[in-house]
Amino acid sequence: MLTVKKASTGCHEPAGAFFEWNGGSFMSKIAILLPKEYMLEQARNVIREDELDIDILKVIKTSDSVYEARQAVEQGAEVVLARGVQAAFIRQYTNIPVAELTLTGQEIGLMIASAKKKVPDKKCPQIALIGFKNMFSDTTYADELFDIRLKFYDITAIEQAAEKVDLAIQEGADVLLGGDTVNALAAQKGIPAQFIDSTEESIRSAIGVAKKMILTAEAEKNFTAQFETVLDNSYNGILEIDENKEIMIVNRAGEELFHKKASQLEGTALGKVIPELEQRYIDDVLSGKRDSFMTSVYVAGVPMMLTAAPIQYENKIRGAIISLYRNASVRKNDADELHSYYLKGYVAYAHFSDIRITGKEMEYCVELSKMYALSKNPVLICGEDGTDKEKLAQCIHNNSSYKAGPFVAVNCSGMTEQMQVDRLFGNPDAEDESMKKGALAIGDHGTIVISEIEKLSLLCQYRLYRAIRYDSLIQNDLERSQTLDNRIIAITGADLYQYVEQGRFRQDLYYLLNSLTVEIPPLRKRPQDIRAIVEDCRVRFTKRYARFPKIAEDAMEALAGFGWQGNEIQLESFCERLFLTSPKKTITSDYVYFLLDTLYPVKERISEDGTTVIYQHPEAARLTELLEKHQGNRSAVAKELGISTTTLWRRMKKYGVINKYDLT
Repeated sequence: MLTVKKASTGCHEPAGAFFEWNGGSFMSKIAILLPKEYMLEQARNVIREDELDIDILKVIKTSDSVYEARQAVEQGAEVVLARGVQAAFIRQYTNIPVAELTLTGQEIGLMIASAKKKVPDKKCPQIALIGFKNMFSDTTYADELFDIRLKFYDITAIEQAAEKVDLAIQEGADVLLGGDTVNALAAQKGIPAQFIDSTEESIRSAIGVAKKMILTAEAEKNFTAQFETVLDNSYNGILEIDENKEIMIVNRAGEELFHKKASQLEGTALGKVIPELEQRYIDDVLSGKRDSFMTSVYVAGVPMMLTAAPIQYENKIRGAIISLYRNASVRKNDADELHSYYLKGYVAYAHFSDIRITGKEMEYCVELSKMYALSKNPVLICGEDGTDKEKLAQCIHNNSSYKAGPFVAVNCSGMTEQMQVDRLFGNPDAEDESMKKGALAIGDHGTIVISEIEKLSLLCQYRLYRAIRYDSLIQNDLERSQTLDNRIIAITGADLYQYVEQGRFRQDLYYLLNSLTVEIPPLRKRPQDIRAIVEDCRVRFTKRYARFPKIAEDAMEALAGFGWQGNEIQLESFCERLFLTSPKKTITSDYVYFLLDTLYPVKERISEDGTTVIYQHPEAARLTELLEKHQGNRSAVAKELGISTTTLWRRMKKYGVINKYDLT
C-alpha cells in the first residue's frame, strides 16, 4: 500500500509530500529529492511499476537542498537521489552519499528535438547546453544524429549561469538548454530556451545507482564489523597506521598492552608509542621496499614480538598493520629470583640500542640478530677476537622471550674435559655450588652463552647436542634426565666447518648451531663505525676523568685508517689511553701516531737460520696489504681507508712503505 504524508514548511501550502511503501526495508534507505512536481510524479510511477519500497520523496528548493538532505538522513535515509545543482550542493556541504539523476541519451535527444522546433527556420541550429556536467550522458555524436551544432557550457556553481548564458549568445547560440535559472535569463535576453526535462528512464537508472551505493555501503559495514570483531577478539595487540605512521585503529588487546584507551593512542605517531622501534624498517614497509618486517620490542617493559605488513589496494600502499604478541614461552620470575640472578652475575646488561650503527655491515648484523632473537633455536655468533661477540649475545637475550630468565656465560678455553663437563652439565660431587648444578641447569628458562665453543671436548659436544636436540640434561649415565627450557648461544672466532673436516667438532652439533649464524664484521671493514666508537669513548671518558678533549679531523682520519686487529676492544682501550694522556686539549694525528708507536712498536728477532725477522707495525702491515691489493694505486688505497691521499702519503712515510711502490 502507498501512503502519502503531507510535510509542512510553516506556511499554509505544503512544501511537498513524503511517501511510504509498506514492504521490504532495503529500498527505504533511499530518499528522492527533486526540483519539480512532475519529476516527483515520474518517481511515483517508477515506484509503483517496480514495486519499490522508498519512504521519502519530496519536492525541494535549491536553497533548502542541504537542509532537506540532512532531514532525510535523520529519518533513516542512507542515500539521497538528487539532480543538478541540488546534488552538487548536497555533495559539497555534507558527507551524505548522493546518487545523481543523469539524463540519458534518449532524454537529451527528446530535448534537442523540442529545442529545434523553437527555431523552425534554422536548418542547422546552434544549441547551447548549459548545466552541471554530471547531469548529462555522452553527447559526442549529437551533431550528426540531429543535424545541429551542439555546444556544452559547463557550470560548477549556479552563480556562473549568467556568465555562461552571455558567452553562449556571443558565440551564436540559437537556443539554450538549461534549468530554471538558464531559462529565466534566456527570457530576459529574448532568446528561445528549453527546460531540461527528465523521464522515468533517468529516474529508474538513478534508483539503480542508489541501490548499488547502499549495497556497497552495507558490504563495507559488514566487512568493518567482521574486521572489528576479529581485532577485538584477537589475543595480539593490533595497530593500524596510515602513510604518515600515525595510529588510526587500536584493538582491545592493544589497549591492554599499552595501558591506554584507543582514543588516547589514535592520532599518535607510532614512534612515540614504541620509541625503540627502528622507524626506517617501517618506512621500508610503507614504501614497498619490504613485504613485511619482524622484530622484537618492549612494550611497557614486556618483551613482545612485532610484525608489520602493508595495507595495499589500487596498487598503492595506504598504511600498515602492526601486530604485537607475547611469546608463549615468556616466563615471569618473581622478585626474589630476579634478585638472585643479579647477585650471582647472571644478568645481561647490553641492549641493541647500545650498539652504534653507522654502516650497512653492522646494520645487517643487528637486523639479523633481532630476527634470531624471536627464535628459541641456538644462535652461532662468529667474529674475530675483540669484536665483542658476548655483547651481541646479551642483546639477543634481552630481546628474546628468555629475557626474564638468567644469562649464564661459560668460556671453554683453558679447561680440562672434566672441568667442562662439570661447568656445563653439573657434578653433584663438586664443591663449587655452580658446578653441582651446571650452567645448563642454572640457565633454565634463560640463555646460556658458550664462548670459544671450538675448544669444547667431543664428549661435551655430544652432551650439548643431546641437550639442545631433546631439551634434556643428563648429568651422568645413571641419573634420569632433567627437562630444560633455555636458549643456547655459541660464540667462536674459528672456522667451525674446518674443525668438522678435521674431526675436531661434531657434524651434528655444527648443523644444529649453524642454521642461525651471525658474523660480526671486523672493525677494519667498517671505518665509519670507528668514528662512532671513538666519539662514544670521548663522551664516556670525558665524564669519567673530567677531561674535555677535542679530536682534530686528521686525528680522526688516523684512527679510522688504522687496522685495529683487536677490533672494538683494542680501539676502546686505545681511546682511554688517548683521552687520559693527551697533553693538549685538541688531539692531533701526531699524538695518535705517537701513541700507536708506543703501544705497538716494531720488533725484530734473529731466526734459526740467522736471518732477521721484523715484526711489522700493524699499520704498516695494513698499508702494505692495501697497496699490494691496489697495485700501488695511492688514490684507491686512500678511498678505501676513507682518508685523503696527503694523509695516506704521510702515513706511508712514517711507517717506511713509501719506497716500495711507484706512486707517481
